Amino acid sequence: MNAKPKEACSLLFVNPCLRKNSFSKLLPIGLGYVMTYFKTRGYSFDLLDVDLNEYSDEYIEDYLRQHPYDFVMLGSIVTHYKWVKWFVNTVKKHQPQAKVIVGNSVAGSIPEVFLKHTQADVVVIGEGEISAYETVEALRQQQSLDDVAGIAFRHPVSHEMIKTPVRATGPVDDFEMVNWDFFDVERYISSASLSHGFDTQNPQAVRVMPVSTARGCVFKCTFCHYVFWNDPYRHRSAESILAEVRRNIEKYQANYINFWDDLSFASAKQAERLADQILASGLKFSWSAAIRVDFFSRNKLPRERCIEIAHKMKAAGCKALGFSLESGNKEILEMMNKRIDVSAFLDTVEILREVDIVCNTSVVFGYPIETRESIRETFAQCLRAKVYPSIGFLLPLPGTGMYDYAKEHGFITDEDAYLDSITERQDICLNMTQLSDEDIMQEIKRGAEQLNELLQLGLDEERYIRTGRYQNDKGVHDKREGPLDPDNIQRNENDFSFNYSQTVFQVDGGKADAVC
Repeated sequence: MNAKPKEACSLLFVNPCLRKNSFSKLLPIGLGYVMTYFKTRGYSFDLLDVDLNEYSDEYIEDYLRQHPYDFVMLGSIVTHYKWVKWFVNTVKKHQPQAKVIVGNSVAGSIPEVFLKHTQADVVVIGEGEISAYETVEALRQQQSLDDVAGIAFRHPVSHEMIKTPVRATGPVDDFEMVNWDFFDVERYISSASLSHGFDTQNPQAVRVMPVSTARGCVFKCTFCHYVFWNDPYRHRSAESILAEVRRNIEKYQANYINFWDDLSFASAKQAERLADQILASGLKFSWSAAIRVDFFSRNKLPRERCIEIAHKMKAAGCKALGFSLESGNKEILEMMNKRIDVSAFLDTVEILREVDIVCNTSVVFGYPIETRESIRETFAQCLRAKVYPSIGFLLPLPGTGMYDYAKEHGFITDEDAYLDSITERQDICLNMTQLSDEDIMQEIKRGAEQLNELLQLGLDEERYIRTGRYQNDKGVHDKREGPLDPDNIQRNENDFSFNYSQTVFQVDGGKADAVC
């Protein structure tokens, strides 16, 4: 049979809704890169944006029943495993001819489990743009998938999983900047402004857009997994980053850039180079980024030099930096493989606060050696720093050291059932400590209450952990309900060209910070 022409192929990209009651939505940068890659190589496609529109499952199934496709592609993080499994099998229920391709950690970190428990055709492992494109090209031209690197699929006869070699990575600058015209940019900007509104009197004046500056991370914490886990840490050039920032300012009137990375800057010197380029460019915008706790101490810079770099970052528009303490206990930090000292956290907070840059941090409770005392140690450091953290619990994820630990010690015996059960880091999904869930919560509430009183945040007890970014389903209207209206779904009939969201508390003139 002859290959089907590109222009005759029907493709659907899906943006899943990870948190249906979230008050803030952020443009999906990973999906944006993949869609841009396909678009620039001649493919047209539709987008089903479940996240922005919060479609119900009934709505989605009705849509799939009415609109057949040759290819359906999506990705998500592994905590969304249960829904993605349902979605893939629902596609196959109504469109058995469609080839379903799934990426990101929901499939890429567990290809054998995912292929066993879903009807997906191909799993993309690692960086997705090229692997997904070559997969579609091979299937379109009825060629073997054996030569496509970075994927997993079933053997057509034996049905055993075939996993091709890891795809070699190249410079991040080689990828085109994301074309956001596939998405309803204005609705996303309006939503994101609510979580970045430093001008609390007029949050809509803040027009937030994401820009990725780097892929991967230099470090391998035992609780953390990201899509570029097996790839080297790669940073975009300042010229490439600022070209995208300029485009976002000129085309979308963005004035706040969220550098959306696992690790935006591996060192203070790296951040200084970008700050120098921003200042030289004349671009005026605010920004936030992700760094390490040892951002300043890692290069053993004198304090005066650290202050100089921080001032330069502030002058270049830096409003906030996120860096994770995770624990105040030395033994737990070692088990996490954090390779940091608590003193570095306090030093970084002190330096950034001196130049009025907001400090965002997170903590993780629930490592096997966690005790009441270690929980108190963690809150003691937050009290010293006057920072209210994003509070979460250890959630062993596939591909991490703690997932292996949980399996080896009998905490996870059925991977599919476990993955079906996990929700958010704000929930205790698996307790591997010697403490009861109640004991853990009691200590956390004690520490959170002390911080709440010190910083005068006005949080009620229900918001100590779910401070605002995450909301309970109770009493929240599900905006997805309603009859199917195809006019509200982005169609592409004529080749059309659309690690956390932050709520920042600033207390006493910026002397205390918090993130939720």
